[in-house]
Amino acid sequence: MSGDQLAAMRFQLFAARAALAALILGVLLAAMAVGGVRLGQLSDSAGTTLMVPATVLGLLALALATAWLYSAISRNQGAGKRQGLIAFFGALAFLFSPLMYVYYGFAALPINDATTDPEAPPQFVALAKVPCANSRTYNGQRRIPYSGPDTRYRGTEVTVDYAFHDKYPRLTKPHSGLLVSPQKAFWRAHAAVQKLGWTIVGTDEKDLRIEATDRSFWFGRTSDIVIRVRQAGAIGSRVDVRSMSREAGNDHGRNVARLKAFFNEFHF
Repeated sequence: MSGDQLAAMRFQLFAARAALAALILGVLLAAMAVGGVRLGQLSDSAGTTLMVPATVLGLLALALATAWLYSAISRNQGAGKRQGLIAFFGALAFLFSPLMYVYYGFAALPINDATTDPEAPPQFVALAKVPCANSRTYNGQRRIPYSGPDTRYRGTEVTVDYAFHDKYPRLTKPHSGLLVSPQKAFWRAHAAVQKLGWTIVGTDEKDLRIEATDRSFWFGRTSDIVIRVRQAGAIGSRVDVRSMSREAGNDHGRNVARLKAFFNEFHF
């Protein structure tokens, strides 16, 4: 084996082992962040901050694993195969959630309160008594930077109501059933909430209102949800949903995702 071949093999082994080491450190940091927030030992902001170096380590692991893969393919040499493959596919899996979180931070509207009826959003009753970092009052006239399908308004500020109607028209259209009574729609909505795994905290069959909570997968960030059923026409019904975060700051699309999940599960 020539000196160049020996150096290449050593680099390949180094890249594979270093990639795996970086991945393990990144996963350990992420586990500390998630576990610390879940157990109440770290604040939400501290956990998010700790995820930054964890993500950087994940990116480093992916870069090193990619260098190993390139070397292995170009040299047709499998030195460090096990470590390199574990690091490559492990880094891809590990980075999916934090990179999607960053992506939705740019792509989603900068809001923390989403509803299918911006003009007359459902109101919390039971959950209104629970402490929340955000105002329970929906503010559709707040102006936000716009990022949506209508390029005429990009780079400018629009109201939350306008942006929500324009970006999510399928959510803000009236969700109504012509031949379904409000009572039937109410219990179908109740069944949909149960299937989604949300925690029901209040049901009012008289006012046709359901209140529930849901927690994000990693940090357990809580969102409060209210579902309102109303009469629509002579024998029909309309269903509207609202989901808002308890923590301050943008929700990175989590509440809109809950509205979509509900109507994917709910059927008139």
